[in-house]
Amino acid sequence: MATTPLTRETFISADYIKIAATQSTMFNATENGEGVEEVPAPASVRETGTIPDGFSVDFVLDPSTVVASLKKQEITTVEQLPVGALEELRDAINSPENLRIIPTSIHLQKRALAEE
Repeated sequence: MATTPLTRETFISADYIKIAATQSTMFNATENGEGVEEVPAPASVRETGTIPDGFSVDFVLDPSTVVASLKKQEITTVEQLPVGALEELRDAINSPENLRIIPTSIHLQKRALAEE
């Protein structure tokens, strides 16, 4: 029987960018470049479902964290998950509350740290 390995992408919805674009706010780098500040998202983001160039969607709870946690429990394939768990995890990970629009440079730094 074929098995499907659990990866970060397993938990990411095809519509995660459109879901993130429903947010009324996004994050921008501070003037000194040492942090971020929450700012209103342009109306065009919500209207088009796309995010501006130079920005990325960030997961507060990143799917790679979920994969690592499951691996510690020796759960490494979709088939090992309890019935309904994959859908529940996907729903939580792709919920608007878990998605943030942030500068791509900060997103890349966060992803690099997560992969260490």
